[in-house]
Amino acid sequence: MKPEYHITPEYGFLNDPNGLAQFNGKYHVFYQWLPEVTPQGNKRWRHCESDDLIQWKDKGCGLQPEEWFEKNGCYSGSGVIDNGQYYLFYTGNVRDKTGGRETYQCAAVSADGNNFTKIGPVAYLTEAYTSHFRDPKVWHKNGRWWMIVGAQTKKLKGNVALYVSDNLKEWKWLGNLLDESMDWGYMCECPDIIESEKRDFLVVSRQKEDGCRAMAFAGKMDYKIGRFKIEDCSGKYLDEGMDFYAPQSFVDEKGRCLLFGWLGSGEFDYQMSQPAVKEGWLHSLTIPREIFVKDGELCQRPAEELKVLRKQRQKFFSCGNTMIDPESSCIEVYAKGLTGKSISIDIGGVLKIDYSKDSKALRVQRKKWDVDEYDERMLVVKNLVDIHIFLDNCTAEIFVNEGKTVLTMKAYFDVDTKILVYSDKQIEVQTWLLEVK
Repeated sequence: MKPEYHITPEYGFLNDPNGLAQFNGKYHVFYQWLPEVTPQGNKRWRHCESDDLIQWKDKGCGLQPEEWFEKNGCYSGSGVIDNGQYYLFYTGNVRDKTGGRETYQCAAVSADGNNFTKIGPVAYLTEAYTSHFRDPKVWHKNGRWWMIVGAQTKKLKGNVALYVSDNLKEWKWLGNLLDESMDWGYMCECPDIIESEKRDFLVVSRQKEDGCRAMAFAGKMDYKIGRFKIEDCSGKYLDEGMDFYAPQSFVDEKGRCLLFGWLGSGEFDYQMSQPAVKEGWLHSLTIPREIFVKDGELCQRPAEELKVLRKQRQKFFSCGNTMIDPESSCIEVYAKGLTGKSISIDIGGVLKIDYSKDSKALRVQRKKWDVDEYDERMLVVKNLVDIHIFLDNCTAEIFVNEGKTVLTMKAYFDVDTKILVYSDKQIEVQTWLLEVK
């Protein structure tokens, strides 16, 4: 049941990716972790290291809540490299006996990427915000360091706080990053800014009464006035699936913008109903994804390194019904040449993808694990070109039209998962068994 090529805890509970960086040639990924299978508790950072984004070595706990400024949890944050040192920025969570909360934006530093010395609080809560103030993202631009922090204003509205520093240790608050007239829900978590040549993208995990989703907004970061200027107020979901939240990006030594997200999320009962809980673990991170801009849109594609996993390729030119038996539920499926065609893909009765060339409707269904029903997403796709699917025993990540649309979800497959493909005209389908050496 446990994924084979996703970052997944040996035991316990995983959520947000943290502290992402490439340092001295090695990729470092931390994630929020609890040794018990429960979403609630004193979170700490679990550390993974890799040479190739494929083979991950568990390095144990990187940050644990041991000091007064973090005694009830080392909450999410980011990582940067400066002068041969690896800095982590995170939120220290403190609770009092009455349930009140204090929050501190803290730092830790390492010369080897493994042993971190805590610096302590470096940026403080101002009177403009409630104590729902967390998830610092730090980056370097125009000769200075910048920090954004997810925030809730005193009006109980979501926003993002902006800070600036010249030395990573002393930070000045510059105010709200976002236009207060826009609807940012009641909290903006895990803020991020992804830069491209012509336009930038603000990513926030926006919390609203009708749900919590990771959003991307096109615009431009204006460093002179310290504001992000939104082009499209509606934004777009960074991922259209049922189980994606708290993404974080970083730029590697090749200059690629890479992203990991939490392949989880949901209300308490939804999370704890999953079959993995009985095995003593819960949730994974997504595969590493490269972020790029095409036709002005923020897109995602699987990192090139994932091709190393491919074994036993099967290739079909399908018209009508075609049955494929990969003899595994750890597979990659790629269907192309789909323009002007209706298609359906049924993977073991657990994951169903249907597209109608007439209605332009793409329907994705995921079988529930606790009842004999399906959750589904319905999207309008004017011209379907390709569908690229990664399955890993209990996860599904679907990239549509070269990553313009992505859907991520939990999907618990049987060991022997057969694939039924239908198309009204000939299409090309390839499958690979995926295997970590």
